[in-house]
Amino acid sequence: MEIKNYRTITKEEKEEINRLASNLYPLLKIDDNESNSTILQKMKEFVENLKISNNEEIEKFAFELGSLFGNIICKEYGWEWHSITTPDNQLYCVSSPKNKACCICHNYFYSILNKSHSNNFNLLFNMIEKNYPKDWHFMVLS
Repeated sequence: MEIKNYRTITKEEKEEINRLASNLYPLLKIDDNESNSTILQKMKEFVENLKISNNEEIEKFAFELGSLFGNIICKEYGWEWHSITTPDNQLYCVSSPKNKACCICHNYFYSILNKSHSNNFNLLFNMIEKNYPKDWHFMVLS
């Protein structure tokens, strides 16, 4: 992926990501006090049982699940949300300290929900470490 530039998200963008993530709270029966592992388990069960009939629903849930997943990564590992501009798109990702690695969470969940990627976000979450390999440079973790 060719990255033209990236930046930390604005306050308004962060509020929208938080709003999207919070849309899942009633569906998953969670709140802000739940442990990350509990939220991830409930997300996994939700994704496994989700029956989606159209692309609009896939996009909706990809944005909500991706936002919640990214927020959990930020909380657990101290990563931050960034906006990435490519020649074709503007994307949002969570990025590690010093921007050595990132996960484009919304796209990642979109690929899981449309069945083009296996449902392994729990594994991905557990593989992220603060001391990731030194040769990573702004790569997508998927």
